[in-house]
Amino acid sequence: MEETIRCKWSRDSELLTAYHDEEWGQPAKEDTKLFECLTLEMFQAGLSWRTILHKRENFRKAFCQFHIEEVMAFTEEDIERLLQNEGIVRHRRKIEATIDNAQRCNALIKEHGSLLAFFEQLPVDSIEKRKAIKQTFKHIGLTTAESFLMATGMMPPQHEETCHLYKKQVKETAR
Repeated sequence: MEETIRCKWSRDSELLTAYHDEEWGQPAKEDTKLFECLTLEMFQAGLSWRTILHKRENFRKAFCQFHIEEVMAFTEEDIERLLQNEGIVRHRRKIEATIDNAQRCNALIKEHGSLLAFFEQLPVDSIEKRKAIKQTFKHIGLTTAESFLMATGMMPPQHEETCHLYKKQVKETAR
């Protein structure tokens, strides 16, 4: 039986392997899932994805399963509570940005009907799409925007050429 080869970053743990094989690059359509991905990518900046994945369940609990309406109502008291939560990354500016981004997401949903509809109306050009995301959301840079787009399937993920999913991606693109 032939060994399944994956991207190097995904080989360190079962959690990373499962994320690589089952989630990364898969289309995300629900508002809460898109908000979760945006938030986790933002928290990952400067850290390893492994750290974020291992804390993901704690993030979900801390941020009300990423229900936008609940997060956008967080107060200074909630921020202080989160800064004491050892299960998440305790970074004040990122916590504040999450609350601000929930408010922005809520406004975008009201304007476009869903977050997916907002992202779909952005420029097709990759760099222009990343710039638009950076301008729309707080504490999101171009690299984080690109990671978000890849994670949610809005941009093809960059698998290593030896990865079994790269080979699958090439076959699908050739059709």
